[in-house]
Amino acid sequence: MMRRYPLFSLLLALYAVHLVLKFGQVPVQMFFSHYFADLLCMPLLLSVAALFMRWVRADAGLYLSGAMILVASLYVSLVFECVLPLFFQRYTADVWDVVMYGVGGGLFGVFQERLLPRNEVKYNHPNT
Repeated sequence: MMRRYPLFSLLLALYAVHLVLKFGQVPVQMFFSHYFADLLCMPLLLSVAALFMRWVRADAGLYLSGAMILVASLYVSLVFECVLPLFFQRYTADVWDVVMYGVGGGLFGVFQERLLPRNEVKYNHPNT
């Protein structure tokens, strides 16, 4: 996976470092402690979704449309910033989180061809 999708692997590694710092209670700048994970959320989530769709459709060149990216960003924003804060104290509604989801989704849209390069890989699909 790292060889085939190095940029995706880098984002995953950055998120892992973020978690280590967070749970290790290492003091970091406010952006990194509050918004970095939200910025990485959409590129990571959409990459996994696109890779899954490529596998299901057996299409190594499939990319997500702008509408799909927008709907996913709005959905994540709605769930994590509107719905979950109503039911769980752990979640807080923050407009900057919504901004980070939007920026992350936009960056994914711009860079998805670099993030998930087309591969001439034959998928071992169960239905083929």
